[in-house]
Amino acid sequence: MVITVLASMQIGNSALAQTLTVRYPAVQHPYYSERDQYFVKILKMALSESGWQHEIESINFPAYSENRSVVFLKAKQYDVHWLNTTVEREAEVEAIKIPLYKGVIGWRALLIKDGRQPEFDQVKTIEDLQRYLFIQGHDWADIEILKNNQLRVEGSSNWAGLFKMVDLGRVDAFPRSIVEIVEEHHKYGEGLKIEKGVILQYPSAYYFFVHKDNTELKAAIESGLNTIIQDGRFDRIFFETFLSKIEPLNIEHRRVFSIERLALKNSMPLEDEHLWFSVDWYKRMKAQYLQKDD
Repeated sequence: MVITVLASMQIGNSALAQTLTVRYPAVQHPYYSERDQYFVKILKMALSESGWQHEIESINFPAYSENRSVVFLKAKQYDVHWLNTTVEREAEVEAIKIPLYKGVIGWRALLIKDGRQPEFDQVKTIEDLQRYLFIQGHDWADIEILKNNQLRVEGSSNWAGLFKMVDLGRVDAFPRSIVEIVEEHHKYGEGLKIEKGVILQYPSAYYFFVHKDNTELKAAIESGLNTIIQDGRFDRIFFETFLSKIEPLNIEHRRVFSIERLALKNSMPLEDEHLWFSVDWYKRMKAQYLQKDD
C-alpha cells in the first residue's frame, strides 16, 4: 500500500509534465525473443496503466549475459530490463520488487537420463536429494543457492554441455524452471526425461531493473504493475501464457522440497503471498479457467 501511494503521488506531480522515453533491449536470439514477449507485454501494460505519458522503444542487441545487461543499464544504453535478481545486481541497479514470473524461476523440475526414474521415485526428503550431483550454468545464482543447502552441484559454461553431461551420466540431474523445462526437453533433451515426482523450490525472482537515478521510470512501472495485479490482469496473463508449459508436469501431485535463499531472504517481498506462485494458487486459477470455458 505504501508503495502504491508514494508512486501515485510522484505520478500526480510529474506525469503530465514530461514524457518518459523507455528503451528496452530486444535480444536477437530465438530463445530469448520468444521468452521476452511475455516481459514486453507486461511492461507495456504497466506503462499504459501508470498515468505517465511515455514512448517505448526496442533496441536490438546480440545475446549476452545478464551480468552484461547490468553494465548496459548502468551505462544508460537502455532504460529497463528484466533480470533474475541477485544481491550484487540489486546493489548496482534499481530493482522494482514485483516478481514477474511469480517466482516460478525457483520452482525446478529435473531433467534426468532416460531409465533413472526408479531412483528418483525413492526420493522422500531433501537429504535424499543431497546424494545426487546437479549441474547449472557456471555463472548462475542457482549454484550458490544449491551449495548453501548442502546440495552437490557443478557448473558449465556450455549450454549444450549442460544437457550432455546428464546424458553421459557425469551428473545426475539438471534442474530447470517449470516454465522452461518442457520446451527445453523437446529442443535439447535427446536421451533425457523429465523426472516425474520432484520439485526443488527456492525463492527466486525476475524483476524489472532500471538505473539507480531513474526514479520516474521506477515509479511509473511500479504503479502500473500494482494496478494490473490488483485488478487480476497480471495473474490472468501469467496463467494463460504458461499454462501449456506447466500443465504437462502434473505439479499438483509432485513432492515439493523447499530450500532457503539466505542472501535475499530479507529483501524479497515474500510476505506478499499474492505475488508468488503456489500449487494452491495454480489449482484456483485452473478451476476458474476451466469454469470460464464451460
